[in-house]
Amino acid sequence: MKVDLHTHSTYSDGTLEPDELIAKAHELQITHLALSDHDTTGGLFSAINKAKELNMEIISAVEINTQESNSVHILGYFIDQTNEEFQKVLTYHREIRAKRSQAMLEKLKHMGIKISLSDFDTKEGSAAIGRPFIADKLKEKGVVFSRQEAFDKYLSKGKPAYVFYEGPTPQKAIEAILLAKGIPVIAHPGYYVSEATILALAKLGLQGIEAYYPKHSPEQIKAFVELAKKHDLVTTGGSDYHGPGSGHEGLGQNEVPLDSVEKLCNRKQKLFG
Repeated sequence: MKVDLHTHSTYSDGTLEPDELIAKAHELQITHLALSDHDTTGGLFSAINKAKELNMEIISAVEINTQESNSVHILGYFIDQTNEEFQKVLTYHREIRAKRSQAMLEKLKHMGIKISLSDFDTKEGSAAIGRPFIADKLKEKGVVFSRQEAFDKYLSKGKPAYVFYEGPTPQKAIEAILLAKGIPVIAHPGYYVSEATILALAKLGLQGIEAYYPKHSPEQIKAFVELAKKHDLVTTGGSDYHGPGSGHEGLGQNEVPLDSVEKLCNRKQKLFG
């Protein structure tokens, strides 16, 4: 039995359709998988239906990006995606991202690179066109050779087409997930998050730490697990899989304890009955 609690589909910045993602996970003998697209739950219906066919357990999840001044991402597990107020929050987040994307395309236009929003295929309920989509379009047009090169030359902070993301605060992200009776967990904290930040967010309702992450060192994993035990936080983990050609392609390759799912279930029961 294998667990992967952090994956993305074409409904955000992944390259596989939700049902394709589930089929691939099944091939890899993953039994418990969370689809955690950015700011949308649009892919969950398809993923859940496919998982039923394959006798897999799908955990309804989401990943909310917060303001870039904070650089914190919050995962939400076992969310109620039918909660209308929660969906209004996600819609608002997608609208902010859409405005940012338009501003980036304007910057590229001034550099002689013409890309418009109409060049992108979008699904109803999918995340707004973000930097990975623009990077892929730059590759498609022959401007760059890879998604990473697009970021390095144009889209990363400090590069000519970059636009600051005016997203929600971490507190607002946590509140939104709790509104949907989900369990808020800080994503890949090894990138940028201090212990002080984690503890401050715990006071605001954060319930867990994504300790098991591909780019975390063994020392980091140990430290995050100890921090979680000390402060009564759940530990989770996942690959952050985005699909072929994305640069995040190790579906199910990092070891995540199976009891991570049980701990999330227990925490949901504790919080919401």
